[in-house]
Amino acid sequence: MKKLIAYVLVFVLGFGACALILYSLGYLPGPDSTSGSVTQVLGRRNALPVGENEIADATAKVLPAVVNIDTTTHRNVPNPFGSGRGFFGFPLPVPFQAPDRVEKGAASGVIISKDGYILTNNHVVAGAQDIAVTLADGRKFKAKVTGRDSRRDIAVVKISAKNLPYATLGNSDDIRVGDWAIAVGNPISLGNTVTVGVVSAKKRTNLPVGPGKMIAEAIQTDAAINRGNSGGALANIRGEVIGINTAIYSTDPGAGNIGIGFAIPINTAKTIAKQIIEKGSVVYPYLGVMVADLSASAELEAWYEQNGYKGKGAVIFDVQKGSPADKAGLMQADVITKIDEKKVSGAEDVTKVIQKYKVGQVIRLSVWRAGTTRLVGAKLAETPPDQG
Repeated sequence: MKKLIAYVLVFVLGFGACALILYSLGYLPGPDSTSGSVTQVLGRRNALPVGENEIADATAKVLPAVVNIDTTTHRNVPNPFGSGRGFFGFPLPVPFQAPDRVEKGAASGVIISKDGYILTNNHVVAGAQDIAVTLADGRKFKAKVTGRDSRRDIAVVKISAKNLPYATLGNSDDIRVGDWAIAVGNPISLGNTVTVGVVSAKKRTNLPVGPGKMIAEAIQTDAAINRGNSGGALANIRGEVIGINTAIYSTDPGAGNIGIGFAIPINTAKTIAKQIIEKGSVVYPYLGVMVADLSASAELEAWYEQNGYKGKGAVIFDVQKGSPADKAGLMQADVITKIDEKKVSGAEDVTKVIQKYKVGQVIRLSVWRAGTTRLVGAKLAETPPDQG
């Protein structure tokens, strides 16, 4: 009898010790847990309740508002026989006339209103004669371009529909490096596809992402962005759109996704969209100078130091004739140090500060020239088409 009691005690103590170890590691539920759930069994290894997945929940909010955009562009092909007048001034027979080249494109867009306004990239719809939009539920519509902004690579297109699902637009100023990033779009014409990563960096500026194309400011993400994702949504973990996917960075166009993608911040995109919807175009304030960082080269800094200026600023290296800067008397080699008491450390500051003003407003620039600092007033104009 004593041996039996001893065996029972050893078994109970051993079982209790094992249970204590498993509980401390998170494999057993605590006293307040509901029995029988997967969360209990996994403990600390799964912080999500049963039936919930934050990525899936966020995706479910965004997905209905993301559309496929198919474009058709007809481009004239130069006639190998010249002007097309043919021999001795007579028209060429049809077989000798060069046909138009038809180009097809497939990309993405984000519905931003229940009456059919859709955000996408300028490079998606620029030059397209036919634009077709396919909703997540399979419905198809013809679309028309409401307006485009080539400088920020944003466009708005419109379809004739009502009571559409539309995206909740977040605040891209609030994102943090390391936040979840969910890319939703139409890569290589597969239809709506979701990829997941993080915000890799914020406020990437002046990025070359193609021949003659620069991104003024972008969110960088490692969520896979491929051909066809352009114009699609970059969302946060709450299912709010924080950016419009626009490009990947690659020195080899055929390399595909390499974990470095870029999205236009949604705060920029929705400001542009508002102007396009209300006015049909985007108006930018224009000063008319081309500037460079004073610290762009050691030789430049040394020259200014020798001539009595030491510090930061933006050096004017060109003034557009007839521009507000020209009318205000700004000159090459002037150094802009402040705009309305806002310090200017370099060329980027000039652009950012001016974009916060409206056309017609007067700005006051502190300018160093030949040993003296002067205050110059300039009335901002609308950016000419050839300067956009």
